Amino acid sequence: MSVSSFKFVSPGVFINEIDNSFIPKSATKIGPVVIGRSTRGLAMQPTLVESYSDFVTMFGDTVPGKGGGDISRYGNYQSPMYGTYAAKAFLRANVAPLTYIRLLGTQNTNATSDGYAGWQTTKDPAKLVKDNGGAYGLFVFVSASVVSTSSIGTGSLAAVWYVDQSASVQLSGNIYNNAQGGGNEDTRASGIAKVLSTDSNYLFTLVVSSSLQGSKKVKFGFDDSAETFIRKRFNTNPQLASTAGAFYPSDSADRYWLGESYEQKMRDISAVGTACYGVLLPIAQHGNAAKGPHSMQQSSREGQSGWFIGQDLSGVTGSYAPESMQKLFRLIGRGHGEWLHRNCKASIEKIRASTTLTSDYGTFSVVIRQISDTDNKVVVMERFDNCTMDPASPNFVGRKIGTKYLSWSTTELRLKEYGEYDNKSKFVRIEMNTVADAGGTDPLLLPYGYFGPPRYRDALNITSSFTDVAIDNTFILSASNLLNSGEVPGTPDVLMMQAVLSGNYQGLGETAGGVLTGSLTGSLSFPAVRLRASASDGGLSDPTRACFGISTTREAGSTKYDQSVPDYHKLLFADFPDDPTSYNVRAASQLSGAVAWGYVFSLDDIGTSSVGVYHYVSGARKAGTSIASYTTVLNAGYDSFTAPFWGGFDGLDIKLPDPLYNGGMTAGSSTELNSATFNTYKQAIDTVSDPEAVDMNLLVVPGLTFDSLTGHMVDVCEERADSLALIDLANVYIPSHEAYYSDPASRIGTTPTNAANNLRDRRIDSSYGCTFYPWVQTRDDSTGRLVWLPPSVAMMGVLASSEAKTEIWFAPAGFNRGGLTEGAAGIPVTAVTEKLTSKSRDTLYESNINPIASFPSTGIVVFGQKTLQERQSALDRINVRRLVIYLKKQISILSTQILFEQNVQATWNRFKSLIEPFLTNVKTRFGITDYRLILDESTTTPDLIDQNILYAKIMIKPARAIEFIAIDFVIMSTGASFDD
Repeated sequence: MSVSSFKFVSPGVFINEIDNSFIPKSATKIGPVVIGRSTRGLAMQPTLVESYSDFVTMFGDTVPGKGGGDISRYGNYQSPMYGTYAAKAFLRANVAPLTYIRLLGTQNTNATSDGYAGWQTTKDPAKLVKDNGGAYGLFVFVSASVVSTSSIGTGSLAAVWYVDQSASVQLSGNIYNNAQGGGNEDTRASGIAKVLSTDSNYLFTLVVSSSLQGSKKVKFGFDDSAETFIRKRFNTNPQLASTAGAFYPSDSADRYWLGESYEQKMRDISAVGTACYGVLLPIAQHGNAAKGPHSMQQSSREGQSGWFIGQDLSGVTGSYAPESMQKLFRLIGRGHGEWLHRNCKASIEKIRASTTLTSDYGTFSVVIRQISDTDNKVVVMERFDNCTMDPASPNFVGRKIGTKYLSWSTTELRLKEYGEYDNKSKFVRIEMNTVADAGGTDPLLLPYGYFGPPRYRDALNITSSFTDVAIDNTFILSASNLLNSGEVPGTPDVLMMQAVLSGNYQGLGETAGGVLTGSLTGSLSFPAVRLRASASDGGLSDPTRACFGISTTREAGSTKYDQSVPDYHKLLFADFPDDPTSYNVRAASQLSGAVAWGYVFSLDDIGTSSVGVYHYVSGARKAGTSIASYTTVLNAGYDSFTAPFWGGFDGLDIKLPDPLYNGGMTAGSSTELNSATFNTYKQAIDTVSDPEAVDMNLLVVPGLTFDSLTGHMVDVCEERADSLALIDLANVYIPSHEAYYSDPASRIGTTPTNAANNLRDRRIDSSYGCTFYPWVQTRDDSTGRLVWLPPSVAMMGVLASSEAKTEIWFAPAGFNRGGLTEGAAGIPVTAVTEKLTSKSRDTLYESNINPIASFPSTGIVVFGQKTLQERQSALDRINVRRLVIYLKKQISILSTQILFEQNVQATWNRFKSLIEPFLTNVKTRFGITDYRLILDESTTTPDLIDQNILYAKIMIKPARAIEFIAIDFVIMSTGASFDD
């Protein structure tokens, strides 16, 4: 303080206290990046998580694997999701935030066919025939709908089976119209099989055949409360149909699985507990059997709502068409894949027309709801109230929800951001219609309806000739698509409908006198989810609480969720258009065989019954039977409707317990182009390669053991020069999702000596990487299940707990900070896959592999802290490498405070005043034993000043950890002196 600052009035001694020991405020703590799978959450983009409770909210809890159950409908939980355990282990210490990257399948834009993401049934893509794989749908005709012996009415798709090569599914039962001579043929590869009259439960019978298990007959129905329910009778585990990886013994493989089943539709058409007819047909694009629901090879894709549309302002009803109404906006997932359409729906609520003279824009709310809730008991996941279509308003719906999204650039190898408004929703972003976004729509327009999800085109009025023209643009195949070479229509091993509808069907073993006569006509329909018909459905105490639009309940009057609803909203086939409503559906090849929307809902079709109950009838406005004025509907309180999400896809192979398993890649040959698994991992790793894009000090992909990818992790960290890669080694332990072994001993795929030799052969030589051996066992908190985890998971907890107890530069090893039995891992550790001998520990440590040892008296402990650097230096230890990373990162952050300041002595002094207290503080906390900061004319020379460079030198002496203790025990005679 200058002497001029003192106030001198009378003589005396004036003392002022100046504290120069202030420690500059540290930057936000920096934590690790964890890459792995999870049950939900934003995918393929870094997401910062502050606590484990936040992690569970965003990504779900730990998954121990072996989940079983209905995998086809509810998702794949067969393999442990190691990333969730790593996040839990680290976040429990509460020392720093964690960045998580959830993995979903991606394929390179230049991928070869081997490098496609997703899945398909094993088949010959040139044709779809029995024993050649594909998707087969059961279309059900309710007997009451059969008009006559010549017309079978409309059959609705009830279920879909996916069949791999060397397997088949066939209906068994009486041929339709037995009186015409069809007889009691027991098995039909296809055909309208009448439910046997002797079966009082009205069940279908399917024959499932495979080269491994032979044939078996299965009776089933659609009553989900019965033991004969279709999903209880058939395999719903796609992994039993897979030959890749040999995850199950061959004699247990079914080579087929039940996919979608549409119980809601079956109840609505009264197909449960009544006599029905059925036909089993292959589902694929007409003229292109390779495209269909059996071939889902593409990168992950976001679920979305249909376009929300405005109300009719024309006042003309006779020509009204809801699909012609103005599109306003749609909601698109922010990276959730299939999770969004399986778990969420969107409601537009509190629709209000303008009540002021200052603006014609009305308001509305956008609500993301749990798909299983009902209007009687709404479960809100998030909501945005008082939204408007006015682009100039702070409540503009685009601004309120957010329009930004990330897209991966394969040329720049980074995520690029697009969009105008920051995302406020955790689940969706909004895409505005171009005209609406520019304020070009009528201000009176409000979201009043929506385009429903797309579906396959119905096959209408199929005649006995079953010509290509009759089924053009459908996903129902004709006989010409189905026959094996040399086969003719009528043979029972061909899945087709032509023979059934023709007048000359002859079944196996039947004589010419036992053939069908005459012709048949029928239609085949693909189902959509029921829409709420009446405000009174569900028994609401206040009918105005009813949300029209999609109804997710079991029956119209029910309040119980129907589990089949998400099945209606799956992606139809690979590379389906992002916006199908932008295509001319009959002309666009992208939509051949599909329609751009299954239905279009609008509150414009709301009317009232004779007793004043508000109800919805599609086409009511065109017919002139709806309420004419939209304000009348809204003022009556019927101001809400609900829309589904559809079309999400995870880009993962559902036939694999772990769709990103290491065994799916081949050493020396797998690349981004020929392996979607390789591309997925590499893209996630490359996402964090730019230190300005993502802050981190540690990178881990738990369970990834593929050498070229773990090597790439080390390379990325070394190039960043501010992070440590924690990698896992191959074959230390082989979990069941990597391969099937009946002998547990076979799961130990290597020895300490071989592991050491293999790592030495890789010649990594980098202080920016480290690894540990062997795997450890934990007990899952939620299920109590024992799970084997890669050592990187345990070390995430050790690194965090070590920092919490001491500092980041203390060695994360030993009994004080590396005692896994004592809880150092943040999760319980109960065992190791291999108990190491003293000799094995030495072998590993000499090769820079850190042992995890198990001692009889002291338990399991981390017994090493080397980096992968081969040359001896201070940086061949993890604690020193972590120290230097910390110093560089923090000093770099502090240095930004003088960036663009004048390169003069005063600025130099300011720099030293920022850095020296920080280094002193690290020294007092035993990170370094000494340091020296040099910034003067000897470092920042006039020449560097002319180049706008400030150059400083910081020399440090890292504090070393004690790894060896040598003690001499000297045995002395009784008369000897200790002073000698």
